[in-house]
Amino acid sequence: IFIDLEKAYDKVPRDILWRVLEKKGVDMTYIQVIKDMYSRAVTCVRTEGGLTNYFPISVGLHQGSALSPYLFALVMDGLTGHLQEDVPWCMLFADDILLVDKTREKAQQKLELWRSTLESKGLRLSRT
Repeated sequence: IFIDLEKAYDKVPRDILWRVLEKKGVDMTYIQVIKDMYSRAVTCVRTEGGLTNYFPISVGLHQGSALSPYLFALVMDGLTGHLQEDVPWCMLFADDILLVDKTREKAQQKLELWRSTLESKGLRLSRT
């Protein structure tokens, strides 16, 4: 079963990111540098009437950052590590996941488990 996460980088919960980095043993100095990078992130929206006021971005990873794919992989591993052990074969590549099991029924059961786990953390499987 092929799974695609919907707007995956935009939906990574930061609290989970910090916990995963700590759990993986990343030095607190580096975690603080990354937190500082994200704590100052702001954006605005372009409308017909011009730009809106700037507002903070409190969830997600920076688009286009060289660090984001690595951070995303760490978060996915942290969220799904326990699920990966129960799947005969799975592959994670960026926001794409491949699950393989012996039967279609078993694969479907694994899909539902992955769906509920990821959606409980704010990530959504693409419906397309």
